[in-house]
Amino acid sequence: MTVRKIIELIDLIKDKIGKDNFSSKLQDYLVTIQNNNNNLVLLKELTEKLIADFKKLEQEGIRELLDKVLMNKEKPFTDDSFLKQLTTLKEQNYPDSGSHYNTLNAIITQLQLRVNSNIEELDKISTTVIPFLSKDYSELQSDTNAIFAIIFNNEKSYNSLKLLSFELKNWDRGLFIYQQIISEETPKPFEIIEIDQGSIEVVLNFIFEVGEKLLDLFKTGFEVYGAYLAYKTVVQETLSKSFRGNQKLIKGEEEREQLLLENVRIAVREEVKKQAKKGKKQEALEKKIEEVTKLVTEHIIKGNSVKLLSAPEEKEEIFNKEDEKEILYVKTKVDYKKLDEVTKQLLISEFTTQPKTENYEID
Repeated sequence: MTVRKIIELIDLIKDKIGKDNFSSKLQDYLVTIQNNNNNLVLLKELTEKLIADFKKLEQEGIRELLDKVLMNKEKPFTDDSFLKQLTTLKEQNYPDSGSHYNTLNAIITQLQLRVNSNIEELDKISTTVIPFLSKDYSELQSDTNAIFAIIFNNEKSYNSLKLLSFELKNWDRGLFIYQQIISEETPKPFEIIEIDQGSIEVVLNFIFEVGEKLLDLFKTGFEVYGAYLAYKTVVQETLSKSFRGNQKLIKGEEEREQLLLENVRIAVREEVKKQAKKGKKQEALEKKIEEVTKLVTEHIIKGNSVKLLSAPEEKEEIFNKEDEKEILYVKTKVDYKKLDEVTKQLLISEFTTQPKTENYEID
């Protein structure tokens, strides 16, 4: 893993569990219950809140993030059974405040120790690797641009030169067309500046407008794709059991599934249309929009992503949008793993394209 990636991950993790977020909440909860140890209603409310906080961290992929960075014997605090303990405490429904307080106080105290231990280890790693950082994005950041990464997580997108070349060629053309649609500026060429374990990040220097709108585009795509995955992994199976073989209902659900899947492409297309420069005359605009739609939809369904890395200081509120996009993306990754192999193959065959087979044999 590159030095910059390690530092970026540490900053992201600390932003989620550090003193301004989860760690601070734990301290507040601890003080509150110690000052209200006889208030059973409040103790139960705080238990519910802590369960919700923990689940939110899990949805944001905190365990996977910690696994990528922590070293030696330090294990992610999520490896322990804190969530299970909290859920059990809630289900036990103690009638007296003393029993509930003693259990909750012990859980929060131990959880806080483990979180702080993780943070201390992250700080040690950060101190060790920072001197080796060779490139800081602040050197590239100005008042008018955004540093953006196109991320290839799916091995089938990059595990051969041919596949990677195919993907990059599509993005090179697609981004040129996308910027033609939404902006007057000419795209700058991009370069691969680092390769990370398990993925490739292509880092680009955009004008800010392009980076902002591309982020909106992917946020829309992940949101709609997430709705399809939620239907497939949560709703469909439960609903189908209640049909008792009714073919009309079964057929109706099959049609609904297809519509939800097609809606990913439709939603992305409509977002690109909405972003198109008003009053700007372009040749073959609909064809350009369709090409960008295909590029973005395929990238999403292949399990790949994008990430905003840097933005002008006065426009840093855009990182709230990046956080929202990332939560949606992590949820799609979790739900995708629950799909059966037939559905996964259907997604790849119907919604993605592969380079043509080459024959290098010499006759």
